[in-house]
Amino acid sequence: MEQALQPEVSAEWSLDPTAHSFSSNTSPTLTLFLTNHSDRPITIYNEYLVPSKLLAEGAFIIFDLTDDTEVQQLKTRFCDFVPPTNVHVPLRDSMFHTLYPGTPVSFIAPFGISKSPPRPSLPHQPLRPRGVHGLEIGHEYLLRPGQGWGWVRWWEYGEKDEVINPPTGKLDGRTVAYKHSKAPHPGFRFNIEALPAINFNCVE
Repeated sequence: MEQALQPEVSAEWSLDPTAHSFSSNTSPTLTLFLTNHSDRPITIYNEYLVPSKLLAEGAFIIFDLTDDTEVQQLKTRFCDFVPPTNVHVPLRDSMFHTLYPGTPVSFIAPFGISKSPPRPSLPHQPLRPRGVHGLEIGHEYLLRPGQGWGWVRWWEYGEKDEVINPPTGKLDGRTVAYKHSKAPHPGFRFNIEALPAINFNCVE
């Protein structure tokens, strides 16, 4: 196995538009950009950097500048249990993304209440909607990154097709998803604290 230095990957984000309209049929778009500053492409397995999942888990802080209070968000914890050994685990090709040197790669999600079916946080608990909650018309807000995310657990040098299909045969889905000690290299974390706060407001 090639001895690898930790890749230098930076993150940026944006919210467009910055006016959250309750009468609009569409929500603003939250975009997370990752840029590889290494001199060669790397491919990451993106299980922890999906903006819609981060929103549902409460990974972002929304502060109400009008009321000078933090807006409490409903949080959903996604549990990914290891299937029994006799169950086939397919390789999720869509989770692999190649970061080319100097070329930002974007991951997007609607910045609003999720329109997908809600799920209970625990058995026998009521269903709860996911996404952004507690916003009020006429208020100004600040969106900031929370703690505990920005982690890339699995990555490899090269482009997606060659990483998924190495000379030894196609990657095994169970190994990639659940056998963390079998990752090609140690994971890395990018500096989410460097993300600037985003101002936005709510209108009718």
